[in-house]
Amino acid sequence: MTIRLTSPRPGVALITIDRPEKRNAFDVETDNRLRAIWPGIERDAAIRCIVLTGAGEKAFCAGADIPSYLPELRRRAETNMDDGTFGGMTRRVPTRKPIIAAINGDALGGGLELALASDIRLASAKARFGLPEVCVGVIAGGGGVTRLPRLLPPSLAAQMLLAGDMIDAETALVSGLVSRVYPNPAELIEAALDTAERIASNAPLAVERTLSLIRQSRSLSLAEALEAERAAFRDILATADSVEGIAAFAERRPADFKGV
Repeated sequence: MTIRLTSPRPGVALITIDRPEKRNAFDVETDNRLRAIWPGIERDAAIRCIVLTGAGEKAFCAGADIPSYLPELRRRAETNMDDGTFGGMTRRVPTRKPIIAAINGDALGGGLELALASDIRLASAKARFGLPEVCVGVIAGGGGVTRLPRLLPPSLAAQMLLAGDMIDAETALVSGLVSRVYPNPAELIEAALDTAERIASNAPLAVERTLSLIRQSRSLSLAEALEAERAAFRDILATADSVEGIAAFAERRPADFKGV
């Protein structure tokens, strides 16, 4: 099994890319298995947040297993069957639920593109980041060319995309690519699960609408984003969870959110 799905915390799904002998690089089977997981996660109301990571301590995901995967992508392109996604994540958002990338080691090529498509990125101090596709004659076409310059300073993004240069975890933190760096992969996974559990304990509708606004805001003007935000605020204020949350705060007790 190249993709493992577990539920280590209440409301939390942990997806592990499990090809450590290949630095968790994707072959066609791995790609198909990750794609196949998303519809079930989206339907499962018990899952409220997802953590995505790689097996072992060397790599989050080293991208495509080049000898086996790129020929398949060429075949898809030649037959007009290329949907432009990697692991079902990088072209269209696969779920309305937050995705946390726990980057335990190298995130290269498609691996970095998976992380870029996630909502929160946390890293081990051992992690490295790169989009070296130009070095093998292709481009970072799974969202890398588009997303990296939106998240990093333009010069740094261009250097990574055009020269294939990698950056370390500290540079990723300073530049805003990741929000936290942890000393080792074990601490990283625990921290990612802790964060996911906190998200999962919050009001589901409020989390869903907030995440939707975050994602939408990247393609809206400020005025449009503010209008969407206010409309969402009015909708959420009318929910039973909003009434419960305010009452729980006033009564100094944990809220019992129902997602209604």
